[in-house]
Amino acid sequence: MHDSGAITPPATPTGASHSKSNSISSDIISSLSSLRRGGSLSSSHGRPSLDEVSRPGNTELITFPHSLIDYTIALDEKDRKKSMGTGAWSNVYLATPSLPQLREQPTMPMMTPPLTPVRSRNASTCSTLPSIPPRYAIKAPNSTSAKKVLDAEARVLSYLSQYPSSPAHMVSFFGQDTRDGALVLEAMDMTLEDWISTNLNNLDAASRTKKLAAVFPSLALSLIDSMTWLHDKECIHADVKPSNILVSTSPFRAVFSDFSSSILPSTDAQSAPGPMGAGTWDFLDPSLLSSLNPATPCAATDLWSLAITLLYLVLGASPFETFRHNKFQFREMVKSGSPLQCIGYDAVALARLKDLSRALGWDVGKWFGMVLVKKRENRAGVEMWRAELVKCMRVAEAKM
Repeated sequence: MHDSGAITPPATPTGASHSKSNSISSDIISSLSSLRRGGSLSSSHGRPSLDEVSRPGNTELITFPHSLIDYTIALDEKDRKKSMGTGAWSNVYLATPSLPQLREQPTMPMMTPPLTPVRSRNASTCSTLPSIPPRYAIKAPNSTSAKKVLDAEARVLSYLSQYPSSPAHMVSFFGQDTRDGALVLEAMDMTLEDWISTNLNNLDAASRTKKLAAVFPSLALSLIDSMTWLHDKECIHADVKPSNILVSTSPFRAVFSDFSSSILPSTDAQSAPGPMGAGTWDFLDPSLLSSLNPATPCAATDLWSLAITLLYLVLGASPFETFRHNKFQFREMVKSGSPLQCIGYDAVALARLKDLSRALGWDVGKWFGMVLVKKRENRAGVEMWRAELVKCMRVAEAKM
């Protein structure tokens, strides 16, 4: 657990100040006790800032209030930090909320009268209390250069988190820990990639199709809406893939995470996109991979990546999986911009796509084909793609 450092009290203690301090401590202790008993707080998906009023569009960095509430990183059976995952720039650890550790203060001489007016004991402490989730995910930089990447990501998260609707679309952000540059995030159950591996790919064909059919339409619609929300805020994610979507299973929900490659509005000079994520070829729009005139990440390239991500959900693997054994051939197939044609070389993948179409009562492959074509001018936009999904869902419901 981090040492929060010294906290200096007012020069002259007063009843009002003492009452407020006790109230804050009491409220936090009560909250932590509730969490340890398995309870939850209504604020766990609330605003991660201490501001009384969120300010949508504000790009000021949100910092984690470690002087009010801290965290303890969980340990595994070998007394090592419990890892939730690793990336090119960071290690993510599981942590639980805890009270800050305060160093004993030197005694100060009494000064009368008080040098600074003190707020009334009736002043509300609600605005000073941070949101406290049951668990944190601590995203810590793994190198000096990674610190700059996480600093930029913190700016993106701070900007997006100011919008009241953000928890429905992105992982909740509780601020950057100024002591080490780590990002303090909501801990969720797993990534979408892990969910596919542990909840779908271990089932027989019939059971897998049944379970997938139960979640696919609503999950696809939710992620399309979340991407639209990001783009409405002029944020390009630029690295959409199953491992960058987090899932909670009870109730089931999925949100975007890992904004280390994201691009904010050009008006925000302090936020710049991080380097393109390594190992994400499967999900990249082929226009980004051109050696002569590579495109800039934009809403259309994000939509392509989301379509490949949803196709990965259906297939249980990349549509280019058959070609992975040959790196050159694999990359050429990705650049060809023909993922649906590539499925034809994989009997299992093709069967899974057809099985889902039969289970849902509409042609899932045709729906994917609205977006997954190489020439951008031949692709449907997000509004048309969403509208077709809703139409298919309604037709299927009418047949039931």
